[in-house]
Amino acid sequence: MQRIKNAPRVELLAPVGKWDVLEAVIAAGADAVYLGGKKYNMRLHRRDFNFTRDELRDAVRYAHEHRVKVYVTVNNLLTNTEISELPDYLLFLQDIAADALIVQDLGVVRLARKLGLTVPLHASVMMNAHNREGLEFLLEMGVSRAILSRELTLAEIRLLHEQVPIELEYFAHGDMCFAHGSQCYHSGMLFGESSNRGRCLKPCRWPYELVDRDRGTTLPVQAPGPYFLAVKDMCLLPFLPEVIEAGICSLKIEGRMRSAEYLSPLIAFYRRALDRYYADPSGYSFDWEEFKELEAMRVRDLSPLYAFGNPGSASVGYTGEREPRFFSNAVPEPVIEAKDLPNNPLPLPGKENRGQEKPLLAVKAGSKAAALAALENGADVIYTSGESFRSQGKPWSMEDYRELIIRGKEKGRPVIIGTPRITMPGNMAGICLLLERIQQLEADGILVTNLGTVYAASQITELPLYADYSCNIANGLAAELLREYGVVRFTASLELCYEELVAMLDGFPLPLEAVIHGTLPTMVSDHCLPAALLEGSTKYRICGGRCREARYGLRDAAGLVHPLEIDHHCRNHIFLANELALLPYLRSFYGAGFRSLRLEIPTYTPEETGAVTRIYRAGLDRLWEDPDNFTCSEDEWDELLKARRAIFGTGPYTRGIRVKQATEPVAQK
Repeated sequence: MQRIKNAPRVELLAPVGKWDVLEAVIAAGADAVYLGGKKYNMRLHRRDFNFTRDELRDAVRYAHEHRVKVYVTVNNLLTNTEISELPDYLLFLQDIAADALIVQDLGVVRLARKLGLTVPLHASVMMNAHNREGLEFLLEMGVSRAILSRELTLAEIRLLHEQVPIELEYFAHGDMCFAHGSQCYHSGMLFGESSNRGRCLKPCRWPYELVDRDRGTTLPVQAPGPYFLAVKDMCLLPFLPEVIEAGICSLKIEGRMRSAEYLSPLIAFYRRALDRYYADPSGYSFDWEEFKELEAMRVRDLSPLYAFGNPGSASVGYTGEREPRFFSNAVPEPVIEAKDLPNNPLPLPGKENRGQEKPLLAVKAGSKAAALAALENGADVIYTSGESFRSQGKPWSMEDYRELIIRGKEKGRPVIIGTPRITMPGNMAGICLLLERIQQLEADGILVTNLGTVYAASQITELPLYADYSCNIANGLAAELLREYGVVRFTASLELCYEELVAMLDGFPLPLEAVIHGTLPTMVSDHCLPAALLEGSTKYRICGGRCREARYGLRDAAGLVHPLEIDHHCRNHIFLANELALLPYLRSFYGAGFRSLRLEIPTYTPEETGAVTRIYRAGLDRLWEDPDNFTCSEDEWDELLKARRAIFGTGPYTRGIRVKQATEPVAQK
C-alpha cells in the first residue's frame, strides 16, 4: 500500500474537439484534456472540429482556470514543406502555456530542440513505442511521456515502468486500430488519406472473405460476420486497480470527434471510479450496476483488448451491427495493362536534375536462396527481410546470414541484415543477441525498423544503419535526428505519391531510397486471422497451426484479394492486392536524385526473385545508357508477367498522399 500511497494519482485524460466538449469533460472531472489546432493534428476529417489559434489560447486559459492541463496535438507525419511552416506555431503553443505537445514526427522533436522549446513533449501512440529501447531513445530525445502501443499488456507495461524513468500513458477507452500504431498504410496508399496524417478511411472496417490464394476458394469461417478486422472499443473501467498497479500515469480516453453528450457521462464514469479507488484502495470494488449504464451508451461492443494478453476473436465485432460509420468502401486498385506502357502517369524530373549518378538496385529478399538469386542477377545491395514469413520455409538462421555475407563480399555487394517491424519487449532480448552476432559476422549494415531497433543497434554495434520505410521518415529534420544514431540511408515512406516523394529530396541530408517494385504492406497485427477465423484461437493457446496449411488472402467487396502472410512470430501482414511495378516508368527516376531504388520482394520465390532482379537490372542499365529513348516494350512487360504472375499497378505513386494546401481558418467570434 505504501507504493500506491506515494505514487502520483493517475491522470484522467479526456479528448476535446469542440468548445462545448471542453466545458463538459472538465465539469465531468477530467484532470487534463488533449485537443488540436486546425492543422498538424490527427483528427482532420471535419472542418467544424478542432480549434483556431484564438480558440486554443482561450481553451488553455479556461482549462487552467479550472486546474486542468491542456495537451495540444501536433501529431501528424509531416513533409518538408509542412514542417518548414511549423516554428511559428510551436512557439505560439509555448507562448499560450500549453502543458505539453503530443508529437508523432521525429522532425518535430528535432525542431523543438532547435527552437529551444521548454514545453514538454509527449510521444504519440503513432510513434509506436513498444519496447524498453524505444522508450530509452525517447527519453534521450527529451521526451517526457510516451503514449504506449495498444498491443502492450499491463504486465509488460509494469516492467517498462520499472526499467525506464519516463511517464507512461495508455489508452483506457474508445476506438482502436487493428494494426500496430503508425504501421497501417492502406488508406494512405489507396486513397491518399493517411492514418499517419489524421485522415484514415478505415479499410479495417470493410467486410472481407478469407480465401485460399492458390485455389481461389472461399474458406468457411467461425466468425458470425464478415468484418474480420473491426476491433471493438477498448474499455478498462472494470480493471482500474490493475491499470494503476502497472505504473501508468495517465488514462487516455479516445474520441476527439465525439460529442459532449457522449463524452460527459463517459468521463464521469471513470472519474467516480478513480475517486472511489483513491479514497479507499483496499476496500475498492467495481460497481457493476454502473457498468451496465456505460454498456447501454456504448458505441461498439467493449473489450480490454491486449491489456491482459492477446484477446483473439473476443476483440472483434464481426457483425458490424454496432459500427457507427463506414468511412469508405473497397475500390479497384491501379492496374497497368499493356496499352498503358507508353503513357507514363508519373512526371519527369525537372531540368534542375538533382544528379545523374545511376542509383543502386537494392533487393529485399525473404530467404537465403532468394537473396543469392538476387546477387547473381545484378542486385547492388541485398536486404534480408526482418520477418521470416512461413511461406518462405524455415526462418532466417545465423548460418544463412554468414553464407550470404561471404557471398556478398566476394561479389563486392553489401548485405544489410534486416530486423522485424515489430519487436515487443519479449522479442528484444533476441534482437539484441542478433545484433551482436551480426557485428561479429561483419555484415555491411543493419536495416532498422522502429525506434527500439534504432537505439539498440546504435548502442550494440558500430555498423551503419539503414532506416526502413516503417520508420516513417518524411522530412529532412527527422533524418537529421536519426543520423545522430548512425543512420546513413533512408527508405522513403510508402504512402507518398511520386511528386511528394521527389520533393523529399530537396535538401534531404542523407541518401534516400524509393521502393519501385514489389508487394506493399498495408497492415501488421498481432491478431492471427487464420487462428481466429478457423479455430477461434490465438497464438497463446494451443492451435492447430492452420497458418501452415494454405497461403491465405482477404477478398474485399471489390473482388480484390489481399495477400495475408504470417511470420514465425505469428504476426499477420496484409498487403495491397496489386503489386507495384514501375518498370515501364523508370524514366521518371532518371536524374531524380535517389541513391537507390528497391525491389520490395520478401515473399517472392528464389526463381521469381532472380528473374525480376535481372529484368530491372537490364532496365536501369538501358535507362542510364540512353535516357531519352528509354521505353518498356510489350515483350519486356510480358517477361515480367511471366516471371511473377501477378496484377501490377502504380500503387501509391499515383494514389498516395498529396499535401493539400490549406490555410488555418480564422476564429469564429
